[in-house]
Amino acid sequence: MSAAPAAPATDAPTPKSKGGGMARLLPVITLVLGAVAGGAGTGIGLAAAGLIGGGGGAAAPAAEHHAGEPVQYVEIDNAFTSNLTDTGRYLQLRLSVSTTGGEEVAAEIAKHKPALVSAVLAVLGDMAEADVADRAAKDKLRARLKEAINEALKAKGETGTIDEVFLTSLVVQ
Repeated sequence: MSAAPAAPATDAPTPKSKGGGMARLLPVITLVLGAVAGGAGTGIGLAAAGLIGGGGGAAAPAAEHHAGEPVQYVEIDNAFTSNLTDTGRYLQLRLSVSTTGGEEVAAEIAKHKPALVSAVLAVLGDMAEADVADRAAKDKLRARLKEAINEALKAKGETGTIDEVFLTSLVVQ
């Protein structure tokens, strides 16, 4: 019986061990670290812009939450347009509201939509350009709109309230 020829002795790595396990992990590690850095940069940018967290100026008013009720959003599907009191320009906006009062409050909002539209237009009729000039001014506008909408609901005999107003579109021309 003849023996198989012995493999030549060399110091070259075999294909199985070429580069080792670390070489295979390096692209994965690079990808993960890049994603983490990109995500952190995005988070910092969004926070600085005031879109998340508390950065970027005045904080938006916190919603009042009723215990155990989920937040429900209701779009007021009007494009509100009003002349600004101090210039020849006009303001156009769209808004949505949130409530934690459940389906009952959402139904009240829909039921009294004409009264709510009128209340919003009354607030907008008193607006000057400075009242929408920056984020702090827009936050004050949102608070005024919330108060006007809740007053209109109360005037119609409803006990439900909205928690927050969201400006979904705002144009000054």
